[in-house]
Amino acid sequence: MKSRKRLSKLPEEWEVIPDTHEGIVTQEEFDTVQRLMTSRRREENAGGFKNIFAGIIKCADCGYALRATSVHRRKRPDIIDCVQYSCNNYARNGNGVCTAHNIEARDLFNAVLADINRFADMAVNDEKAVRAIEKRLTETDHSRAKALEKEQRKLNKRLAELDRLFSSLYEDKVMERITERNFEMMSGKYQKEQLEIEARLKEVSETLTESYEKSQGVRDFLSLIRNYQGIKELDATIINALIDKIIVSERETIADGTVRQEIKIYYKFIGFVGELHIIPTKRWAALKPKNCTVCGIEYVPNSGISKYCPECRERIRKVRGTEAKIRSRERNRQACIELSAKNDRLMWVDAEDSLDIF
Repeated sequence: MKSRKRLSKLPEEWEVIPDTHEGIVTQEEFDTVQRLMTSRRREENAGGFKNIFAGIIKCADCGYALRATSVHRRKRPDIIDCVQYSCNNYARNGNGVCTAHNIEARDLFNAVLADINRFADMAVNDEKAVRAIEKRLTETDHSRAKALEKEQRKLNKRLAELDRLFSSLYEDKVMERITERNFEMMSGKYQKEQLEIEARLKEVSETLTESYEKSQGVRDFLSLIRNYQGIKELDATIINALIDKIIVSERETIADGTVRQEIKIYYKFIGFVGELHIIPTKRWAALKPKNCTVCGIEYVPNSGISKYCPECRERIRKVRGTEAKIRSRERNRQACIELSAKNDRLMWVDAEDSLDIF
C-alpha cells in the first residue's frame, strides 16, 4: 500500500547543490540572519539593559555562552554599570564544571569598541600596517598553498599515468599477453591507487579553496570595517556585522599583583588576530565625579548616593557620632530619672498601705 507521507531528513543529511539559482539575498545577509535567529536575542531585559553580545560571547574554558546578570550593587547612573557577564555553565552547575569568568559589561563594551576603532583607523590611514596584518594572516597559507598546488600537479600527473596504464593493461589482456590472474591483480592495485589519489585530490582542492577564501577575506574585512571609523556607540547590528564570537578567559593575577583578563575577538572573514588584555574595572570606578555638598570640591564617589568628599565625610561622621553619643547619654539619663521617680512613687504607695493596716 502506497504511503503519502513525506519522510523528513535531518539537515546534515540534506544534499545541497549550491549556486543552482540566483539568490534573493546575499550569502552574508543570510548567514547574519541565521545567527540572529539562533542566538535567541531579546531586545532588552526587564531592567532595560540591551544585551548586544547575546549569542556572541563565550567562555574560554567550557565553551558555554556568557549570560548578562544584574549584580547587587547600589544604584548607578547607567544600566550597563549594573550588569556583568558570567559563565552560564558555572551559574547552572557550580564550580565543579567551570569558574565564573565574570567580566563587567562596561569593560567588554569599551574593549570591543576600542578594538573596532583601531582596525577601522588602520584600514583608512595606515596602509603599511594593513599589509603587515595581511601578510601575517596569510603568509602561512600562501606557503602552504604553494606546496599543495605542487602536490596537486603531481597527483593529477600520476592519475593520468594510471589511466594510460589501465589502457595498456586492458590491451595486454585482450591480446592475451598476460594471464587473467595477473590482470586482476594489477587492475586491483591500480584501482586502489586511483581511489586514494582522488580522495587526496579532493582534500587538497578543499584546502586550497579555503586558503584563497581567507586571502580574499582579509580584503573583504578591511573594506567592511572602514565604514565604522570613529564610531562612539555599539549596537547588535554592528556586532553581528563584524564579529563571529568573543572568547573570555578567567581573571588572573600577574607578578606585580595586577589583576587582568584576556579576551579574544574573532572577526568576520579573518578570524582571530590577537588577544586583548584588560584591567577589570572596580565597580565604583564607573561613577562620574561629583561635587561635595559641603565644601564644593570635585571627587569620585564610592556609591550613587554619596554626598560628601572623603575629608568632609570623615568630619561629618565624627560630628554625627558625637551627637549620637550625646543623645544616647541624654536618653539614658532621662530613663534613669523616670525609673527613679517610678520607684519613689511605689515606695510611697507601699508606705501608705502599711499605715492603713495599722
